[in-house]
Amino acid sequence: MKLLIYRLLLFTFFFLLNAPIYGHGVGSAFFEKLEAAYELLESDPQKAIDAGMEAFSIAKKANDKWAMAIGKAGVGYISYEVGDFKRAYLNYTDALESLERADTVDLYNKTIILNELSLIQSDFNNHDESIYYSKRALKTAKEYIRKHRKHAEENDQLRLLVDIPYYIAIEYQAKGAHQTAGKLLVDLWEQAEDKGDIVTYAQVLNELGIIKMNNAEFRDAQEYFGLVVSGQGVYEEDKSIAYHNLAGTYMEQGNYGKANSYFLIALDMKKELEDPHAQFITYQDLGELEYRNGNKSKAIDYWEKGLSVYNKLQGDPELYSIYNWLQLAYMDIDVKKAKEFNQEYAKRNSFYVQNQTIQREEEARNRQELINYIDEQRQNRVDAEQRTRFIQQFWPVFLGVALLIIFSAIMGVRYYRALRTNKELANAQLGAQAISAED
Repeated sequence: MKLLIYRLLLFTFFFLLNAPIYGHGVGSAFFEKLEAAYELLESDPQKAIDAGMEAFSIAKKANDKWAMAIGKAGVGYISYEVGDFKRAYLNYTDALESLERADTVDLYNKTIILNELSLIQSDFNNHDESIYYSKRALKTAKEYIRKHRKHAEENDQLRLLVDIPYYIAIEYQAKGAHQTAGKLLVDLWEQAEDKGDIVTYAQVLNELGIIKMNNAEFRDAQEYFGLVVSGQGVYEEDKSIAYHNLAGTYMEQGNYGKANSYFLIALDMKKELEDPHAQFITYQDLGELEYRNGNKSKAIDYWEKGLSVYNKLQGDPELYSIYNWLQLAYMDIDVKKAKEFNQEYAKRNSFYVQNQTIQREEEARNRQELINYIDEQRQNRVDAEQRTRFIQQFWPVFLGVALLIIFSAIMGVRYYRALRTNKELANAQLGAQAISAED
């Protein structure tokens, strides 16, 4: 899933950097500000956002809806990168609205913006909303590729038709709809086989295997992982993951000999790939395997080797359990070391639990604010649509009433003038009669 998110963010980054190819009339200043925003992203995120907003202001002044969308999307991208998901959501929503009102029909960028909105909703665990945006993105991507297939092929954009459904399946799995997720993944599997898409083939089978393994359906899981490791042209990274997971299924079944064999194959592949994090995970499971088998010294060797290979453990709270394993293994061998690892585990785990509590509270507040904003925006749009429909439905009546009022006003003025004229005539006549009587 992280690989897919990374790929989608790359799509966003490249579409923003290549925005000038659309050649709109906002001038070079717009694109210079936008480029400056990306360059400032790492060093000063706030200045990056300010530069993005300046680009948007230039587009707004020129009344270029397409450029306004690109400017807002740029700010949304920067906000997402720095973890400000609420601001990212608001800016991407504005970008989508501007793009839909623009004269330029830009289906590709619309797809990317919808994807980003889906990712943000996923970060807030709003899986239904995430799926909603992903489905819209998929529909837009299909229309884009149908109309511009040659351009899409030249720029490797056909993968949108695979990556988005894969992401939808992962979201269904995250919300607990495993059957729906499984069906989507099986469909993608069949499509990948038909088209010879090895990348999708391996990703989908690994995911299907994990679903089966988590459900204790080990034989089915082994079949899926086995297809990956025996597949022709499958990337070494995907194969190493499949070998590791295959070993995990045998360990859970108590077949420690096969588990050890597959873990060692996975470890050798990960060493060649020079991926310390991936190596650490296999070292950790090799240690668990030996610990289960009663080989505490060998388990300790694996765990300490893993710690020596991967020195960024503080960034992976899910891996803190290795300290707990080490203190248990050292209990009968070296009490002093057991105590040290126990303290290390307690310290890290305590910090993690406390930090998670703060994060959950903050996430809950942010999610509620986001939900409130979405509801408010939807209601505003519903009210606007209802007003529009009401006016469209009753505009003849409104027009008739307006015409009647205007006609009545005209007639009133004419009647008033007639009365005044008659009065003046009457006064003149009376004056003439009075003069005649005096004569």
